[in-house]
Amino acid sequence: MSDQASTPGSNAILFERNALVKMRDGVHLAADIIRPDDAHRRPAILNFNPYHKDGRGGRLAVESVHRHFAARGYAAVTADLRGLGNSGGTSPECFAPQEALDGHDLVEWIAAQPWCDGNVGMWGVSYPGITSLSAAAMRPPHLKAIVPIHATSDLHRGVVSLGGTRPGFWMRADWGPRMLAYNLMPPQFADDAGRWARVWAEHLAENLPWIADFAAHPGFDPFWQSRVADMSKVTVPTLHICGWRDLYTDCTPLDYLANAGPKRLIMGAWKHEFPDSGREAPAAGLAEMERWFDLYLMGRPTGIDREPPVNIYLQGREGFWRAETQWPPARQAPIELNLAPDGTLGGAGEGASSYDYDPTVGLHSLAWDPWTTSLDPSVARDHSADDARSLCFTSAPLTAPMELIGNAEAMLDVTASAVPLNLVVKLSAVAENGRSVLITTGWIDLAAQARVGRRGQVRVPLRATGYRLLPGERLRVSVACADFPRVWPTPVPATLVLHHGVSRIRLPVCPEPAEAVRPNWGRLQSAALASPNDSGGGQTWDISRDLMTDTARLSATKSESVRIDGTTRVATQHEYGAAVSAGRPDLARMHSNTSVRIEQPVQTTELTIRTLTTSHAASAEVRITIDGQPFWHRTWNFTETA
Repeated sequence: MSDQASTPGSNAILFERNALVKMRDGVHLAADIIRPDDAHRRPAILNFNPYHKDGRGGRLAVESVHRHFAARGYAAVTADLRGLGNSGGTSPECFAPQEALDGHDLVEWIAAQPWCDGNVGMWGVSYPGITSLSAAAMRPPHLKAIVPIHATSDLHRGVVSLGGTRPGFWMRADWGPRMLAYNLMPPQFADDAGRWARVWAEHLAENLPWIADFAAHPGFDPFWQSRVADMSKVTVPTLHICGWRDLYTDCTPLDYLANAGPKRLIMGAWKHEFPDSGREAPAAGLAEMERWFDLYLMGRPTGIDREPPVNIYLQGREGFWRAETQWPPARQAPIELNLAPDGTLGGAGEGASSYDYDPTVGLHSLAWDPWTTSLDPSVARDHSADDARSLCFTSAPLTAPMELIGNAEAMLDVTASAVPLNLVVKLSAVAENGRSVLITTGWIDLAAQARVGRRGQVRVPLRATGYRLLPGERLRVSVACADFPRVWPTPVPATLVLHHGVSRIRLPVCPEPAEAVRPNWGRLQSAALASPNDSGGGQTWDISRDLMTDTARLSATKSESVRIDGTTRVATQHEYGAAVSAGRPDLARMHSNTSVRIEQPVQTTELTIRTLTTSHAASAEVRITIDGQPFWHRTWNFTETA
């Protein structure tokens, strides 16, 4: 079942809506196809995502990219995940292993079509980048290249549980609740035969809130283990792209190292953004995709395989791009600096420092997080206020530039008065005026490495980075027991004792190369990513503190509006927040309120989703109305697994 139409005003591009693709178990997935309107067989690219091909996931940047590639002679396919959008089946769990099998089957279906020459690539930003990795690990015969952008083979490590800590804000109040809306929205392609209504009824009956998985599986148990893509089985040419301030900053270089095929790594200064549209140091991501797919799908020599395979942006006051021959650079010469009792980094001395757990630490480094893409970079990096509530160790001013490329690691000798207790280590650059600029962060659940009241060594790996400090700047290591709301606060007040003499940090110092090589960037094409279907939207971020109760709060909103076609519009408003008291971390709360309004000629459908998570439980409620009349209502309650 499909709807075909050439692009208005042009006979060059054919847009086929809602082609149904049969999977090995008989379930039909829905796909949109954009391709040259001729009889030639061509290579194809696939974007396989959960955000609805007929909604945000298809009508915004994905469709723009696919029209761009269709104009270059490719066929481009966008498909809904099983149980979402117009696809049949159900989606009771997040990141289901079935997605890898479906990705395999989609690739092979595309390769068998009369408009495809048998060469298929996959790409995607975030979730569809993840599906490209999971499908590649299944080794479909006709998959010839992939471009995962801001993606990971291991969701638990990357975003669900940072360093083994309990999942926080992004899973519980932002992305998780928004996915409940996507899981229960009606298909936006309303076929005349009424299949869409049957698909929606199936989704409403069987789809479950994915936030239940975060409550039931906080640890790296078989549930999450089954969702790890085996990178050693990924042998197709892979262009890995990520940003230093993305969710998957650490995972992407690890995936690159484990990848068994031809590969390339680009690490920029971005958050969760397409490289061409990055607020800071944009790069020619679309042009690199062109060169990658042109070489491995079309067989056109582009030279990309003869260039240094690693391109990194060195952040800092005078940031710049550099090409490297490997990750991390072979010239890396790590150094270790002691955390001294006088608060210096690199000093000496014995003794101990005591720190009382403050669960409100973290809010002032929140703007560094990848979701806050709309913030000015200069605002996003300053976390001096969090330093003031942490145990800090600061070096003397540097007398020469220092480049940090790779992963830092803290080795701390500690005693904790209670567990569970998170241990958070942040590395920052301190300007001459005292402003602290966050470089990277590491987290662990102290209970996994220490026992109550017993002194012991713990290791805290920090996420990968590329950063260049200038003379006059200082390095700072801050130690705290919270990173709220990114990490859920532990419930019991505690005191951490840091023992000096052996507590230290290992820094991935890299001498400057004898000859610096700059990447061979093509042209920026941010205009090619703009979508005429984007009706606008925005974000707000508000941090506050109630001085009477010493309660810190975050309130945020996110809105967007998408034109699906000439007659259908989807508007989403997401309001979410978090709060924690310095004296009662056990009373921490996170909530969300989401509304989705789907305006169609025949009816208007509205979804209202509310979620609440506490230290002990979580709940979700969904109401659906059609033309203002109640249509569907359901609530769920979950107990948090310790």
